[in-house]
Amino acid sequence: MKYWLVNRSWESFKRTQEFCGFISETERDKIIVGDKIVYFGNGIVLGVFEAIALPNFEFKGWQKNYPFQVKLKLLSISKRGLLAKPLESKILMQKSQGQSQNLVELTEKEFHQIKDVIDANEKELIFK
Repeated sequence: MKYWLVNRSWESFKRTQEFCGFISETERDKIIVGDKIVYFGNGIVLGVFEAIALPNFEFKGWQKNYPFQVKLKLLSISKRGLLAKPLESKILMQKSQGQSQNLVELTEKEFHQIKDVIDANEKELIFK
């Protein structure tokens, strides 16, 4: 099992909390069923999910076409959005190395810290 940060817009999240999508099949296929996903957008963590299926073209309600999808099962949702500057830094570092800013691997410790902060209904993520 791996832990992922999926970086998508708030608008994409509002359209469906059951899917996240990718333009690249190679990028989507890094995720396998059972992996845990932190859904992140616009500087905030929106929720924590488990990947339960890897469909193609199942959800079509986004403004852009994201044919390679991950079906999600909700584990924990942030009621007001969790401010997460440390995650923005991880994304920017990966981008500066020429890698994707859409999908970032997290450690198990990072994932559990994020989930614990959401479950405690805190407003900001600070890695310890």
